Amino acid sequence: MEKAANRIAGGDLANTEYETLRADLAKIQHEVREAGAAASAARDTAQRMLDALGPPPAQGAPPEEAGIAAERKRLSQTIGEAEGRTKQTELIVTRADILLRTAADQRMTQLTELIVRRGPVPLLPATWAALPEQTAYVQERIARAFGIVMGDDEWRGRLYGLGALAAVLFLVAWPVRRVLLRRYGHRDLEERPSYRQRVVAMAVEALARCLVPLVPTLVLSGALVGLLRDAADAGPLTALVVGVSGGLTAYFLVTGVARATLAPDHPSWQLANLDPDSARRLVRRVPLVMIGLALAGTGIALSEGMFTPPELRSITGFGTMALIAVSLLFLYPDHLWLAAPPPEAEETDDCGCPDPTPGAAVDVTLPPPASAPATEAEEVLPARPRVVGLRLRLLIGAVALASLVASGAGYLVGAIYASKLMLTTLIIGGVLLVARGVLRELLCVLLERGSGQVAEVRDIVIATDRGRRMLGQAGRTVIDGLLLTVAAFFLLPLTGMTLSEMKGLADGFLSGVTVGGVRIAPGDIMSALMVLGVVVAVTRFIQRQLDERILGRVNMDDGVRNSIRMGVGYLGTTMAVLMSVGTLGLDLSSLAMIASALSVGIGFGLQNVVSNFISGLIMLVERPVKVGDWVVVNGLEGTVRRISVRATEIQTFQRASVIIPNSEFISKSVVNWTLKDKTTRIEIKVRITYDTDARHVYALLLRIGYGHAQVLRNPEPVVMFRDFGPSGPEFELRCFVANTEHIIPVRNELRLRILEQFREQGIQMPFDQQTVHMPKVEAMLEVLLAERRAQSGVPELQVVADGGKVVPLADTLIDRGPRTAT
Repeated sequence: MEKAANRIAGGDLANTEYETLRADLAKIQHEVREAGAAASAARDTAQRMLDALGPPPAQGAPPEEAGIAAERKRLSQTIGEAEGRTKQTELIVTRADILLRTAADQRMTQLTELIVRRGPVPLLPATWAALPEQTAYVQERIARAFGIVMGDDEWRGRLYGLGALAAVLFLVAWPVRRVLLRRYGHRDLEERPSYRQRVVAMAVEALARCLVPLVPTLVLSGALVGLLRDAADAGPLTALVVGVSGGLTAYFLVTGVARATLAPDHPSWQLANLDPDSARRLVRRVPLVMIGLALAGTGIALSEGMFTPPELRSITGFGTMALIAVSLLFLYPDHLWLAAPPPEAEETDDCGCPDPTPGAAVDVTLPPPASAPATEAEEVLPARPRVVGLRLRLLIGAVALASLVASGAGYLVGAIYASKLMLTTLIIGGVLLVARGVLRELLCVLLERGSGQVAEVRDIVIATDRGRRMLGQAGRTVIDGLLLTVAAFFLLPLTGMTLSEMKGLADGFLSGVTVGGVRIAPGDIMSALMVLGVVVAVTRFIQRQLDERILGRVNMDDGVRNSIRMGVGYLGTTMAVLMSVGTLGLDLSSLAMIASALSVGIGFGLQNVVSNFISGLIMLVERPVKVGDWVVVNGLEGTVRRISVRATEIQTFQRASVIIPNSEFISKSVVNWTLKDKTTRIEIKVRITYDTDARHVYALLLRIGYGHAQVLRNPEPVVMFRDFGPSGPEFELRCFVANTEHIIPVRNELRLRILEQFREQGIQMPFDQQTVHMPKVEAMLEVLLAERRAQSGVPELQVVADGGKVVPLADTLIDRGPRTAT
């Protein structure tokens, strides 16, 4: 560590020295931590042995035996030495951390100073004066490197062998390319292909167009770099190979992916949602732009790898920045980036993957009212095409222009740094976006597969549609996280961060931080989630196999089978939770102490809260009620919208939200219309008069039930003769529908048809009738009627009968029917 501190104090660390220094310090930390752990274990062992001896004798008490006293003294010394070693290891680890941070800060300071350091200005005459001599020096180095390699017969043989290998690889890859493009690439179709077909075709096109040139290029350049590594004075040739191969790789990769994504010859297969004409123009310009960028990248690699003199490097660097700026200007015009008209909205995949094509929204602009015709001065102008990527192009142009200005002012390193970061980000971002779409579609295909081993494994893990959607969402999140990690792996080295620093950063992130004595480690959390998922999946597999292969073949009551299955589920869930908690490294004793401390308060003041909490857990495990169910509880009827650990939200059919404690669902009767099956019976009661043909009504009701399209045939409709009512016979039509959501409309439609058919057939449905006899009133009316008849010239008393007619009172008294006196 002293040597490391002296080297850091000397400053100006090279990349190899910095990597070696970090590796040595990390090794020291690892060894010291192991020694500290061993010292802690020895201290704990000695402490337990010392505790077993009991407390030392009190003052004035008889002394203990000599052997016990000697052992107590030895254990105390061991504990003191172990504590000293533990503190020493903590000191060494802390010092190593300080050295690592100091070295990292020094490296960042060096990078910052190098970026802002000003070199020769390329536009000054003094810079150009030294150009001939420096050019001759570089030419001499390159010629000497070529002479060393080409002058040796063994080297020439190796080069010829590598050329033959590249030719063989090209000949093998070319037929593969043709087969892929012919079978899975873009082709003419009568209808627009689906998003999934476009993604698959794009991936195949990109792979096929990049496979043939990239494989020979990478193999040949990698082999050449490996061979030239051992050759003396071959540095310029190695830099040339690396620069040329990097430029060719970027060219083939970007042009292949651009052509596969834009599909200029088959616009219906396009994924970028650009206007077909814009896509064709863009595809024609991308190769020209990439030629300029590849040449610029090759020039930068050569200037850095050959240790070019500063004046020559300044002039070539300024020319390289100008080439980058001019090349990017070819992609700046707006007519290359016109968006296509918004297509019709495409359906969402079954696994929940939305169509990520931008601009796929449906135009919901309302047309003008028909009553307001447009005048000649109010002609509707055609919509202006939307231009995409304007801000990104402005940002790229600004970076390119700033790099050109900086290189012209002498800040070449900063200009190269900004250009590298910008171009690498664009290339990696574009490739990873394409990979993101392909991986998401592969995930959807796996989730939608109907048969095979993959489908069996998926159904074992999760079998419901909701679970598949959740798994799809989690899978898409994981894909995005992995792609971001890959992007960081390629981009962070451009910021000056080395691989060892990236590894240390990842280890530090996964190991977590300690807050209030509790260690929060993302790595442990992910491991715990993985353990939890695996154990739960195994539990569900055991439940299914137990239910189908063992309990299904035994003549056992369904209730017992369900109890066994649920018991296995509870046991597996408990084991999963305990194992995941163990993986997290939580101290259960502290949790037990907290629970015991809270038990008193829970017993007195939180009974209802705890009751609802436990009821919520039971509901979440047993699922007697789930979101979307149609339930009736305490006279309230509605749809379950949300279930939490304390209360459940129900939305009534009047659109009111009712919050019901979970204990109500556990301790009281609950009607769940959709718990296991959404098939529901509809009951419609009908009453007819006693003079109606009952068998005709029976057949008519049955025919009405069979005549409805949403009424199930199995179970079939049934008509029941319920009873002899006080006003007439009572019938009941019983029908079944497949979904509880159809109860109200089917019930209304059936009642309307019954009413229409009964009216057409002349079948009457009587009202409830009740006859009331009042003898005293009738006697008084008879006396009054007799007196009226005895008096001449007095009008006769009249009443209003049931039909609404005015009749003499005497007629009503004869039939004793219901009456109303006027």
